[in-house]
Amino acid sequence: MACYGDRTRKGSALQTMLSDGSAAYAILPAFVYVVLSEAGAKGVDDHDRVAKLDNRDTVTMEDMLGRLIDSLDLVVGLAFADDDERAAIGHAIRELHRHIEGTLDDGRRYHAWNKELWSWTWAGILKPIIDSYEQLRGPLTPEFLQDGYIGWLQLGDLIGVRGLPETYPEFLTYWEQHWKPVAMDTGAARYILSQAYTPILPGLAPWLPRPLWNAVTWPALNLLRTSMFIVTDPQVQTLMNLKPTRSQQLSTYLHRRVWRTIPSTLTREWSATYLKLRLRHGNTSWQRHYSPESLAHYRQQMKEATTQGAPMPDRPSKRH
Repeated sequence: MACYGDRTRKGSALQTMLSDGSAAYAILPAFVYVVLSEAGAKGVDDHDRVAKLDNRDTVTMEDMLGRLIDSLDLVVGLAFADDDERAAIGHAIRELHRHIEGTLDDGRRYHAWNKELWSWTWAGILKPIIDSYEQLRGPLTPEFLQDGYIGWLQLGDLIGVRGLPETYPEFLTYWEQHWKPVAMDTGAARYILSQAYTPILPGLAPWLPRPLWNAVTWPALNLLRTSMFIVTDPQVQTLMNLKPTRSQQLSTYLHRRVWRTIPSTLTREWSATYLKLRLRHGNTSWQRHYSPESLAHYRQQMKEATTQGAPMPDRPSKRH
């Protein structure tokens, strides 16, 4: 990649987009996007500590929230932490995917580190964040979009992403010609999307009546559902048969109107503040269950299990 200088620091387009509160609208689309490939979905079905097929009948809302926080820690930390922390986060992200491998239904092997899959997945993370900012804070200039995109490429370098185009216009072509043709409706995507419509009950209160739980969680669920219609590519909406009801159309209209009236000064430090609070209390996932020591231990456990033909160990998580 050509030398652009560091496009990931304070004041960059990358940090401007990712730190703004509008990035919350990218959360569900990004989680869905990365499992719209056959291999990405199979990796979740086989290995994800929360959403794997073997766990779906017993998972709780606390598990879901823990998984969400872990992901936010890693993405936000990669963008906003200092260089030493970034190195630790990049290592954690790579190591967490070291053992995500297996066999597809047709017998082909898959691995998360596969160059094409790794870059395809990174594209599925960065695109909804750019789109959420553009939809709610735009229009954006070509220069801003290019600057932000280069920042995403530079973050991708930290976790070994290779092969995405160097310019944002070329990336849009890649999206149309290479990303979308791979995308398919998957069970993993359906499962993740279902949490915005019929969320799992909390483990601490499984006796809660479903209507009451839906009412309590409605503000968050409404945002998540609406984000799919504001941010998600129309062709992906068609792929997943997402059709807005009249109430959803109204919600989408109101969300857009609200964001056009909120001054950016009130929402531009969301992610940075999140990371500061997490670091202040020493709770980030890469400092605990995804620390170099924890991941090295897990890697050794995996090696021993493979050698001995024993059951695979549990993936590192807050529950252990």
